[in-house]
Amino acid sequence: MAGKLTDEERQEIAGRVLETYTSDQQARSGWMQQHAFWIKLYFLQDVPKTPPWPDSSTEGIPILAEAVNQFSARAYKALFPSRTFIKAVPIGKPDPKSKERAERVSNHMSWQLTARDRTYIKNKSRLLHALPLHGSFFTKTYYSPYKQRPVIENVRPADLVIPYGIGSRDLEDIERKTHVVFLSANKCARMTEDGYFIGDSTPIGMDEVEWNPVTKAHDDAQKTPPNDTRKYDQLCLKLEQHMLFDLDKDGIAEPYIATVDYQSRQLNRLSIRYEVDELGNPTNDKEPIEYFTHYQFLDNPDGFYGLGFGHLLAPINTAVNKLLRQTIDAGTLSTVGNMSGFVSKRLALPKDKLELTMGEFTAVAASTDDIKSGIFQFEFPGPNAALRDMLTILTQRADRLATVTEAVTGQTDKVQQPTALLALIEQSLQVFSSIYQRIAGSLGDELQKVFNINGKFMSPEEYFSVQDDDGSVIGKHAFRDDYAPDLQVMPIADPQMSTERQKLARAEAEWNFLSTNQLVLQSPSHYLNASRRFLKAIGSESIDEVLPSFDQGGDGMREDDPTKEGFIIVFSDVAPRVFPEQDHMAHIQFHQDLLDKVQGLSEVQIARLRRHLESHKQIMFFVQKMGGARQGAGQPGAPMAPQSSMAPAVAQSVDANGMMGQDQPMGGESSVAAGQMQ
Repeated sequence: MAGKLTDEERQEIAGRVLETYTSDQQARSGWMQQHAFWIKLYFLQDVPKTPPWPDSSTEGIPILAEAVNQFSARAYKALFPSRTFIKAVPIGKPDPKSKERAERVSNHMSWQLTARDRTYIKNKSRLLHALPLHGSFFTKTYYSPYKQRPVIENVRPADLVIPYGIGSRDLEDIERKTHVVFLSANKCARMTEDGYFIGDSTPIGMDEVEWNPVTKAHDDAQKTPPNDTRKYDQLCLKLEQHMLFDLDKDGIAEPYIATVDYQSRQLNRLSIRYEVDELGNPTNDKEPIEYFTHYQFLDNPDGFYGLGFGHLLAPINTAVNKLLRQTIDAGTLSTVGNMSGFVSKRLALPKDKLELTMGEFTAVAASTDDIKSGIFQFEFPGPNAALRDMLTILTQRADRLATVTEAVTGQTDKVQQPTALLALIEQSLQVFSSIYQRIAGSLGDELQKVFNINGKFMSPEEYFSVQDDDGSVIGKHAFRDDYAPDLQVMPIADPQMSTERQKLARAEAEWNFLSTNQLVLQSPSHYLNASRRFLKAIGSESIDEVLPSFDQGGDGMREDDPTKEGFIIVFSDVAPRVFPEQDHMAHIQFHQDLLDKVQGLSEVQIARLRRHLESHKQIMFFVQKMGGARQGAGQPGAPMAPQSSMAPAVAQSVDANGMMGQDQPMGGESSVAAGQMQ
């Protein structure tokens, strides 16, 4: 819209953006200095303000860094437990079609944000590392016409300038937000050529803009020299302000996005920030579209920005570093300082300074009595015990506040029972569980923005591929119509299960319950599902290679007559289901006779018969084993399921693999039936 405005209108908007940005930036100058100090403290670069002597102690204890690193590592595993971390659910009463759409959306968005966008997971890892330090972090979600897909960018709190306000406020309720964006001069020229920008984009100089103190703290801590020569890497500073402006002069301000070049002070771009229909008419009463998502570590009841470890641990970490440096300096004085002092000039020593050489004697004109009275030696007592005690108290309280106790970090010195240790971990992570839930809520808001973008800008049909649990790649399709408003998306995260120990404990408890439940033991399919869930929970790979599978196909029908079941398997495309209480021996004998004596069966029929035969063998073996386990040790054998009236009275044996013994008699009614089929 900027190209359609007059010069006076463009100058008015640009002047307002620059004025409000400068005012908002000055209002939070103290906030910026505070965060810059936290960065120095994180990198142990907080030097003493008044050092006692040159090159005195500057060491510190990384309390803040340890707390941030521990939280980041645990939060990443809790929020991204697997490749598919997005779940779509229908709003209202679900039906088969909506469930199918929801599954396609879940798979497509997971692929979109992991395989197609290679930076999404990396940016989330960076976010989870910066969030506990600063207390707040932001992401910006929008559709990129250049990349033809949704883009989610990390936005540092130092780069999103918010006007000062009193009380807790939501990001959506703040009418003015200024995003500080640095773009290369070459990219600005390309965007101007493509019609995205108008006007000039002038590179900035080191002396022409007040650099961010947070960025400067990063550069100082990492020993990065300032780039004061921008001959080949020129940067332009853009102020992208999400604002309300009364452009049509009707007394009501509408939401816009104005981009102003800081150096040239020109308006480069102006776009609307509300929804329109296909004809361009405003919808939803010009409700502003929110591009940013606010991630908070701890809620701030009296302000906009969240609270982090910088607020909680920085004062304690500063005090601990001071006590540590005093202790080290006191030890240095007691070691080196005691070897120094004053020498009287009456001794007439050859030099003003007396240096001792180990293993040598120095000849002097003065007597030993004169030397004793003419030399004064310092006697520094060394570190005070009170300093060490206070240092211990502060570090212990800081560990408790940061929840980096020995039990959580896996470095317990005492031997404890697993249940007691898990209880300690659970209690210590209660605070973090609420933080994970808060982060998961912000992540859900961000995913919903991506969902809405796909519903507007995605191609009508998009092909993608996903990796199955067994490692195989499956090709699928997603459609723009799948992103209808009757679905909502949310992250698949379990804030309560933030450690592998907790997940393993829950998996073991679930397995103990299912493996002793009689209802589950009566159903091989449910027992198999319980086994699969347990192996998946403990992180086993290639589960299909270690767990058997049996044919549970068909439409749920049951056929106890082996002859009729054989005809169904051979002459139809489906096979009846196998049930535990069937006469498996009769079915096994008949199907084996079909394979051995009936000629002219196709490969498909033979494969279907063998698969069904193996199902009967496996379930019969399962029933025998479970029956033996229920009888107890020392019992003669497992009771078999009720026998069918057609079952032949023959004894059978099953080996450890569920296969029939080779010495069993084959014949009887099953042979007659096989001959009739022949």
